[in-house]
Amino acid sequence: MDIGLARLTGTLFITATLAGVPGAALLGTTAGAALLLLMAAAIAMIPAAVFPVLRRHGEAAAAGYLAARVLEAVLLLPAVGGRQEDWTYAGGSLFFCLSALILNTVLYRARLVPRWISGWGLLAVAPYLTGAALVMCGVLGTSSPALFALVVPLAVNEMALAARLLAKGYTSV
Repeated sequence: MDIGLARLTGTLFITATLAGVPGAALLGTTAGAALLLLMAAAIAMIPAAVFPVLRRHGEAAAAGYLAARVLEAVLLLPAVGGRQEDWTYAGGSLFFCLSALILNTVLYRARLVPRWISGWGLLAVAPYLTGAALVMCGVLGTSSPALFALVVPLAVNEMALAARLLAKGYTSV
């Protein structure tokens, strides 16, 4: 079922991560800006790749996923310019988590991937949101090791989902 779209989606997830991690580390440099711009572009393209699949399981969910990912990408743009404010980090994180909830709920209900992957994605939103709230309240900085620990479960889940989509696509139900 839609192996081409699944592989495109998986590739975009990996591209966003592979560009975003070093891009954040190089924040304020030309290389960092280029990588963060690539990350934002990949994030904005993910919902276009997955939209036809999600739409079959709910038009509102597909549209909500699209809107959340585009807003997340827009909130990354100040970082491309070398400025990462706590509110842009928290706002981007909020929309990322909203998109993860929408996507993983549809994937779980429709059994489009093994339920352990989508269930993990749903559970991993909580620590990620906690990290965003702690940044917004000034408790953690965006480069804090504690923040890294809070975001890793969802980031690794996204890579597991990408690997599944690249290897086997969506499950036909």
